[in-house]
Amino acid sequence: MHSYDVIIAGAGPAGCAAALQLHKLDPHLAENVLLLDKAVFPRPKLCAGAVSPSGQSKLSSLGVNFDFPVVPVHVTRFVLPTGVLIFQKPNQFLIVRREQFDHHLFQAAHNCGITTRQGEAVQDVVRTADRVIVQTSKNEYRAKILIAADGANSVVRTKLGLSRVGRIMVGIEIHASLADALIPNFVDNMIIVDSAPLGHDLPGYCWVFPTAFEKPSIISLGIMAAPFGRDHANSVKTVFAQWLSDLGFDLNAFDLKAHPALRYEPRASCHQDRVLFVGDAAGVEPLFGEGISSAVILGTIAAQAAFDSLRTHNFSFANYERQIRSSSIGSMMRRRQLIAKRAYTKSRLARLLRQKAFFRAVALLSAAYPGAKITWQPRS
Repeated sequence: MHSYDVIIAGAGPAGCAAALQLHKLDPHLAENVLLLDKAVFPRPKLCAGAVSPSGQSKLSSLGVNFDFPVVPVHVTRFVLPTGVLIFQKPNQFLIVRREQFDHHLFQAAHNCGITTRQGEAVQDVVRTADRVIVQTSKNEYRAKILIAADGANSVVRTKLGLSRVGRIMVGIEIHASLADALIPNFVDNMIIVDSAPLGHDLPGYCWVFPTAFEKPSIISLGIMAAPFGRDHANSVKTVFAQWLSDLGFDLNAFDLKAHPALRYEPRASCHQDRVLFVGDAAGVEPLFGEGISSAVILGTIAAQAAFDSLRTHNFSFANYERQIRSSSIGSMMRRRQLIAKRAYTKSRLARLLRQKAFFRAVALLSAAYPGAKITWQPRS
């Protein structure tokens, strides 16, 4: 049986960020950290691929450079039931190709001395008084701490008995040629967030994103649905098919990519003794589904908590959820969860968009982003 101080299950952005942060806190700790993943990198991943400036800044502090193809986003168009809100500001996001991005992060962790394992799936997890025992498809390991970064379908969550009931979201994505799309006023370096699903009583949004493929004319089109415990009149696939049809696409002509996500809940447990959950295993905010940046930042928070516990020999992590909620990323996720809950549990988002309140919100948005150009085009 191999022993480590910390095992990180899952080598996506959250797991790799945790590994890199542990190395940053103490380079000598790297040889006692195991980072493993069931996949072999590079591997495909369903994701529109947006990395916010906060995520970029955190990755830069970890020594990760974006020396691979990216697409900057300068314009975001929000299509709402009452009109279109256009937000213009340079470099709102960087769009990455997850296959390249995740491989780059994994190599960065490996190159700084973290022990890495690919193609090794977690099969069982057992906690004892002084260890966590992780059984994989190839080996058995033990550690003082386990950081679970193994996604919405987290085996660690399942084995430790943490429920996902009522928190499952779903995303579906296709890639298509922009030349074949009927998207008016779509320009380079733009993303579209469309509330069309709300018109079908489905809580969520559709998106149009550029991609970082070698062919710049390829776009990502997708849908994210985030139920809050209600039954809905239409299936996600049915609503997505209708939305795509309006853009000139037949859903049946594409190879669908679908994946669940776990909705972030501020009061939900993200730990057990000796175990910390990060990334999709902890939850994704349901308003925009921004996962990469929150995963990276939560990964560093978990790493700090693990590092502190190794020094104090207190592995209860009783304050971990509080640390998340008090962080800037936790505050953002909490606010977006609240907005999404209010929006998605109403039959129509338009009820929330009373003109006076809405334009007050636009004014606040303008104040928060000096130099941004924000315009509102009401529906005729």
